[in-house]
Amino acid sequence: MRKLILLLLLLSPFLSFSQVYENNDSYEELFTVFYNLENLFDTIDSPQSNDSEFLPNSKKQWNSYRYNHKLRQLGKVFSNLAHYKNNNNMPDIIGLCEVENRLVIEDLLKTPAFSNQDYTIVHQDGPDSRGIDCALLFSNKFKLLKYDFISIKNSNEKRPTRDIVYVKLAFKDEIINVFVNHWPSRWGGQAETNHKRLFAAKVLKDYLQSNISNAEYTLIMGDFNDYPFNESIAKVLVSNDFINLMATDLVSGKGSYNFRGNWNWLDQIIISKNFKNSDIQLLSYGSFQRDFMLYENSKGEVYPSRSFGGDTWYGGFSDHLPIYFKSAFIF
Repeated sequence: MRKLILLLLLLSPFLSFSQVYENNDSYEELFTVFYNLENLFDTIDSPQSNDSEFLPNSKKQWNSYRYNHKLRQLGKVFSNLAHYKNNNNMPDIIGLCEVENRLVIEDLLKTPAFSNQDYTIVHQDGPDSRGIDCALLFSNKFKLLKYDFISIKNSNEKRPTRDIVYVKLAFKDEIINVFVNHWPSRWGGQAETNHKRLFAAKVLKDYLQSNISNAEYTLIMGDFNDYPFNESIAKVLVSNDFINLMATDLVSGKGSYNFRGNWNWLDQIIISKNFKNSDIQLLSYGSFQRDFMLYENSKGEVYPSRSFGGDTWYGGFSDHLPIYFKSAFIF
């Protein structure tokens, strides 16, 4: 019977896991989401960072109304993610980037979408000059064993980049290591800034090799500002050691970001190879979109509906789509 079940799973990776395993095994599904929130700033002037662009008296007129509207919009995305991709259950693990501080995360968790949810927040104010950081949220399914903030200290660069958030979690009898990234941008050109992302990739790869056991599970997520085929991802970070879900044939969606009419994956989820053993089923993964999250321009090109274009407020969600990964552990 067990061989038949495994054969069915191999033949149909997205077959309903609960139907196949009903009355056969004990299992638990895990739903992971990463979302670049596009400049989630509060409206309070911070002397520690350059947040003047997002204040009530700035050209963007970033006031309480616009801030609260943005929070509701993001809550709507998470609510729809839960409904359409996880049987109305909120994510177990949430990676975020472009958050100004812990306060904005706490305000997001106060929106109706997150009512009755219990998340632990792992975040610290990082070195980015604008004050935007990465963060990780996880549900009470997990026990926190360790966390770290990995610095990307490149002595050849004047401008610091975001820390990589690392969390080691216990899940039942398993260990899951989670890394949340936001690598240096392409501002100035992809080729001209490639060395910055190569440096970040090498820092993370060295950390993985020095600190993470092959017997443990690893989830690497983030906005890498590079695509799956670029050198920093394909040759340095992933190589033969990991699986980039956004580089597989079964990924759902065209991408997480649209640049000049072309969709691709700046946001990616990368997993250790032991996620494909016989005790885990990869159920689904990709980008999440609904019509209300999209904008069509005069050329007929479809983009994520963003909050701002320059200083013009559009009142949307984010310039990125969220990405997700649903898996199931068999016990």
